[in-house]
Amino acid sequence: MTNWITRLNATNYQQQYDAIQIVSKNVAHSAQALGFQELNITGYPNISDQAMRRHHIREAVLGVIQPGDLVVVQFPMWTHLNFQAEFFDTIKGIEGVRMIALLHDIPTWMFTKGEEEYNRANDFWLNQLKKFDLLIVANEKGAHKLQEDGVHVPMIPMQFWDYFYQGPRQEKQFKKQLYYVGGRDIIDTTYRASTPLYIYDRHVEQKVLESGSVTWLGRQPSDEIVSRLDGGFGVVVTENLIEKSNMNFVYYNQFNNPTKLSMYLAAGLPVIVSSKTYHASLVKEHGIGLVVDDLNEIDQIFSSMTAADYQKLVDNVKPWQEAISNGFFIQRALFAMLRALELGFSDDLIKEKEVE
Repeated sequence: MTNWITRLNATNYQQQYDAIQIVSKNVAHSAQALGFQELNITGYPNISDQAMRRHHIREAVLGVIQPGDLVVVQFPMWTHLNFQAEFFDTIKGIEGVRMIALLHDIPTWMFTKGEEEYNRANDFWLNQLKKFDLLIVANEKGAHKLQEDGVHVPMIPMQFWDYFYQGPRQEKQFKKQLYYVGGRDIIDTTYRASTPLYIYDRHVEQKVLESGSVTWLGRQPSDEIVSRLDGGFGVVVTENLIEKSNMNFVYYNQFNNPTKLSMYLAAGLPVIVSSKTYHASLVKEHGIGLVVDDLNEIDQIFSSMTAADYQKLVDNVKPWQEAISNGFFIQRALFAMLRALELGFSDDLIKEKEVE
């Protein structure tokens, strides 16, 4: 029996900096350390109306799978919907194969403006998830939301993405400053505090920079950012920066594991998260950052913070930095998946949320 995992490869040079590519690569790296073999895929443009080409691609990618194998699919595949559906059905059609989804994102939630704006029973993405034998989900909050939406497949939580990094790091100094690493154009802001806010992003509108406290550092490779961060806090989620996107990230960030959260922690930097997020309780409980809903409150928060307070946060981050930088969370989730499927253990499975 062979254990397989899909890996999404970039189709052009710029895509290698996208969070999707970074996470897919890191997940495959963690799985390989456990003996998994890669199934390499890409975005496959212009195949929606080419049934024969889709068939040949599936044969080329999935022809190595044998009866009784186990296949972990990094979900979604970010390709044409008909190809993705056929890809899953082909895997399920191989005798004795177990198919597991390791969830990056759930497009249904990303593109909605509210919980009632999609048809749970007929939603494409939710019905795709029902095809799997087990789901490795972001966290318990996201799992319970899936259960509310009618997906009752066994689920195991990741809690954090890993961010492999073994390069140089700067000693963290107590600096009253914020960093935000984004992937979408920032078109406006409600940030008016005096604390410096440094933004790594491909584009920031001029009116955002006119606030006086915002500095745009351009788009940089994530490993270079990790190597440069020498103090302050990494902002994970904030409503004070308005990004150009058709996705509702203010809503969706309640349920996902942000890539930038793991990147900041891999750098050894304390983080700032919103109280709506799953990670707010973990950040507060383990003292690895701050829970702040409005960044305009940061001046007041910093006014009472000492260098000793900051150093305590940095010290608390260190074990999380070590775990995330070395693939702990993905490997833990994959081990839990194997325990459940091969040995029948259920202690890692997320229980159904009781109806209140």
